[in-house]
This record gives sequence, C-alpha cells and structure tokens, in this order.
Amino acid sequence: MSSKDVSKHSDYFNRSIFETGVAAGLLLLLFSWLAYTFNFINWNPISLLSTVSLSVMVKYGVAALLIVVISSVLSLLYYALLRKRKPLPSGIIITVLLFSIGFFSGDRTPLHLITVFALLLGYCLFISMTISWHHEQEK
Repeated sequence: MSSKDVSKHSDYFNRSIFETGVAAGLLLLLFSWLAYTFNFINWNPISLLSTVSLSVMVKYGVAALLIVVISSVLSLLYYALLRKRKPLPSGIIITVLLFSIGFFSGDRTPLHLITVFALLLGYCLFISMTISWHHEQEK
C-alpha cells in the first residue's frame, strides 16, 4: 500500500469519527428536547444558556453547537482509548461514568434519573458501536 492510499483511508476514517460525534450530539439534543417537552426531565437543553439574552432559536443553535463539539471530542477520546475493546461493555461503562457525574448536579426524582440514564445509554452506545464498527471496517 502506498502512503497516498493510507492517507486517503485515514482521512475517511477521521471524517467518520467526526460525523459520528455530530450525529450523536444532534440525536442527544433532539431526544433531550423531546424528553423535556413530554415532561420526563425538568431541564431544557438550552437551560445552561438562560442567563444570555438571545432569542430561543439562537440559544438552540448555540446549544446544538456545544453538544456537537462535546460529542465530537468524546468520539475522538473513545477512538483513542477504547476502540479495540468490546463496544457494549465500554459504552455501558462510559454511561455509568457520565451518569455519576450528572447525578449530583440534577433533579433526583426517579423519572428524571431513569430518563437521563436512558438518554446517556443510547448516546454512549451509539458512539461506541459506531466507532467500533468503523474500526472493524478499517481493518
């Protein structure tokens, strides 16, 4: 294989990691907004931006951008650290870690906790399964 082929393959793979982060972030934003709309959770995805005086659409845009950046970083970290491990246990472990961080900062009603855990589980499993699938396709 020439270095030109490896570079092209590597560029595709790096792009797919970024695309996984973007898709995971947008899906998390959508499902958390739906959970807020149907009163499963008590915080809106744009609640962190409540002190900024912008229109609601701009706040959703900024929140989407933040979530996409965080998801892309998480996807890159998963690729760097855990891509060779089994995706299901890795995704569950990351979910538990993220949930334990968020446990102390939010509402502790059972519905809220179950909903947040389910959102994080879907989010982390999506990232872990997709990155692992792309890693297997790279071989």
